[in-house]
Amino acid sequence: MSPDAADATAGVTLAVVDWHDPVLTRLRDEQQAELGLLYDGEADIEAVLPPEEMLATVAATVEGQVVACGSLRDAHRYGDRYGELKRMYVVPEYRGRGISRLVLDRLETIARENGLRRLILETGIRQHAAIRLYRSAGYRRTPTYGPYDERTLSVCYARWLVPDAATRVLVVNGTVGAGKSTVAEVVADLLRERGVPYGWVDVDALRRAYPTASDDPFGQAVALDHLHAMAGVFARRGYRHLVLAEVIERVQDRELYERAFDGAELTVVRLTAPEVQRRARIDRRERDAWRAWHLDRTVELDRILADAGVDDAVVANDDGRDLRDVAADVLAATGWA
Repeated sequence: MSPDAADATAGVTLAVVDWHDPVLTRLRDEQQAELGLLYDGEADIEAVLPPEEMLATVAATVEGQVVACGSLRDAHRYGDRYGELKRMYVVPEYRGRGISRLVLDRLETIARENGLRRLILETGIRQHAAIRLYRSAGYRRTPTYGPYDERTLSVCYARWLVPDAATRVLVVNGTVGAGKSTVAEVVADLLRERGVPYGWVDVDALRRAYPTASDDPFGQAVALDHLHAMAGVFARRGYRHLVLAEVIERVQDRELYERAFDGAELTVVRLTAPEVQRRARIDRRERDAWRAWHLDRTVELDRILADAGVDDAVVANDDGRDLRDVAADVLAATGWA
């Protein structure tokens, strides 16, 4: 926490209180009313929560006034030793001071003390501050679950509380001819040499279908559906490190890959190479009617990716570099030990 944030949260007292506490009941009612306005009168699917499922409720107090709350719910029906965050709320005049993060941290501590392994939650697509809070605290996008399944206004996130439980996904990004597939395969070789169980997928193979949908010209939705189906197989078989050769053009699409792998820790590394070298690679490999399209696309996509801000790191893949050195730099960018 920064010094400014620490100053903002000075004087905040946290306490575990009874679910039925009347002040907390009032705050939860205020939260539900606010959400009703935000979502055009649509009521919460779980407007009434079973008290017997609530493991703990935390209240934040400033100068004797309760200004925020949050609760932890038993969620074993969704997974072994899962908990669910519910009714996170800060009264409007106390927002922006880091109080919600204090409540979240205390609930996570309680969850660990109760032997929980993972926390899940649902929020709404219009609750941008809440999404920023959860992402900054390490929560990653998952498929919707339970009563929120297929609900278009809902987004769900999760965080593992135990080390090494999350799936880690490396996306080797880059324009046409940058060497994504080649380098991804060498990254896989390095993982094998280090004894790390892994899976690797050239995602282009998953989107090859005809005809393509008008709203999905590059088959991204088809590929993501395939990846989601594959994610469970990899997880059940113990493959927690996955390497994808894939193009991600927009920052907001990162969450789609997190969701496909049920809350994965995602690292995107973009490969670069001079245009003349990319064109020469395309000339060598593309001998059909698509050759001209690929030559045009490498220039267009290079510009898009350079401006997109999608990547966590950028690695040069010039012809003069040894592929193992390129792959080692890509792997180092993930932080995988």
